Amino acid sequence: MMQMDLFYSLLPSSNPIESVTIGFFDGCHLGHQALLSFLTKFPGKSGVITFSQHPEHTLSNSPPETITSLEERIQLLAGCGIDYLAVLPFNQEIANQEAELFIQSIYKTLHPSRIVLGYDSRLGKGGLGTAQTLRPFAASLGISLEEVPPLQIEGTIVSSRKIRQFLREKDLCSAEKFLGRPFAYTGKVAHGRGIGTSFGYATINLPLTHSLLPLGVYTCTIVIEGFSYAGVMNLGMAPTMQRHQLCLEAHILDFSEDLYDKSITVILEQFLREEKLFSSKDELVLAIQEDIRQARLNKNR
Repeated sequence: MMQMDLFYSLLPSSNPIESVTIGFFDGCHLGHQALLSFLTKFPGKSGVITFSQHPEHTLSNSPPETITSLEERIQLLAGCGIDYLAVLPFNQEIANQEAELFIQSIYKTLHPSRIVLGYDSRLGKGGLGTAQTLRPFAASLGISLEEVPPLQIEGTIVSSRKIRQFLREKDLCSAEKFLGRPFAYTGKVAHGRGIGTSFGYATINLPLTHSLLPLGVYTCTIVIEGFSYAGVMNLGMAPTMQRHQLCLEAHILDFSEDLYDKSITVILEQFLREEKLFSSKDELVLAIQEDIRQARLNKNR
């Protein structure tokens, strides 16, 4: 697989990026993958222009919680066969820029012969730039502007918004169907307080900024350096232990290696129970033992 060039600004390219698309690509779901497959089928280099944070952070006071972090999004886009990725800050300057000026800046830096947009792409000030409205201007620059239709599964359009809904409803099966892969968290293992170890159940910790999934206990698979291990995880604030930061805390079955600072992926599988405040540590330990029993049953199915 060819290596993708990653930039954090729209720098001029020495070689033309013949085919370019623009979007946020949250989740990099099957609809996004279909668009990127269309993009990369043309001769020459292909590139994606995306943004470091969701445009709604700038455009409104209610940005959506994202399916994937920026780091996960970059990794997923790199796996789609593109040659060039520019990650731009979505700031007020970009928000106020006319769509035609944005297209012109892409033309001057990347020299594309083709721009591919999704059916719901909206560019420029007020979101007025669509494939239809921008096609004449793009043509004046010698750029062909292509629009990719929506991908549907069982009559429902695959979208990041729909996947967020599935996750809020704990519908991991439907989320997986639309993502084209199981929903997972990826990150580096952080140092915890060692409380799980003191109970006899060592855990790994991934600090989180937010969670689309409801807080609670889930069975999971932990992927470490290409190897998969069964586990059980708590997603939440650990109220019995008075932790005040959202965290994913997972116990890996039959595993005792030190994983601090290692990158891992935690694949969510089955919701077991809601997070709760236990009246004592003994009651918490009994609940953990039952969670682990359920995880073993899930592993042996």
